[in-house]
Amino acid sequence: MAVEEAAESCGSHAAAAAGSASPPAASGAQSRKQQQQQRHKLEVYTQVLRRLQDAGVPEGQSPGFEDELWSHFNRLPARYAMDVNVERAEDVLTHKRLLGLAKDPALRPAFAVRAVQGKLLQGS
Repeated sequence: MAVEEAAESCGSHAAAAAGSASPPAASGAQSRKQQQQQRHKLEVYTQVLRRLQDAGVPEGQSPGFEDELWSHFNRLPARYAMDVNVERAEDVLTHKRLLGLAKDPALRPAFAVRAVQGKLLQGS
């Protein structure tokens, strides 16, 4: 899927969702807000995709990956994109994988663990 196609799809979904959710007076502002959120989602998707491909992540090089990643972003609320740290694009793959595992009730709860380093702050 080309990014241009995703932008068109993204914008059309936002406009369709806005039209049915609010009263007529508020629908213009609601529509603009949803379109802005969808644009942000597309920007984050594009940055994450680029980082994964540039990093040589094997999954990012596979055929159909762009569509799979867009489906992941598109199925979640626009606020998901606001919480994504594009510097840790691999976290999106982890989240995508965990959601896939959680579909099977036998594999619930699905979780991932990673080491985290921190600094110990001493009080004054």
